[in-house]
Formats: sequence, C-alpha cells, structure tokens
Amino acid sequence: MCYYERINCGKCRITEHRLIQHCHFARNDPGHQCFGAWNIKRERTHDCDSCIEGKRGDQTGTAATRNVQSSYRVASGR
Repeated sequence: MCYYERINCGKCRITEHRLIQHCHFARNDPGHQCFGAWNIKRERTHDCDSCIEGKRGDQTGTAATRNVQSSYRVASGR
C-alpha cells in the first residue's frame, strides 16, 4: 500500500491525492505500479488554484483601488 495525502479545497469541494511514499512493491517495480489499496496518511484543507485565481479577480474592483487617484500629470511640452 502506497501512502497518499488527501488535499481538500474548502470552497469548491475538490479533492486531490498526492503521493507521499511508494510501497515496497512500487519501489521495486520499473513503472512504480502499486496494485494495493490506497492508504491516506495525512489530510489537509486549503484553497485550490482556481479558488485563489477567483479571489484575485474579485479584488480588482474593490473600493480601495477605485478611490485611488493618479498623482501623475502631463507636463506641458514647452
């Protein structure tokens, strides 16, 4: 049994599995194939990449950036 880590996204409920450690049979197999059951060793929750990108998109039109006025002025060309 290979050991995996389960990563849950808090908002969109996506679950990923990442390999932590190969079992004895997978280490010795040239293709690292494991035919045993999955063993979840750790589990954690955090936002996935698509949720993080969504947060960045939501912040583009916030009041903090809308009220900022530019301090640059065009100088007269003389």
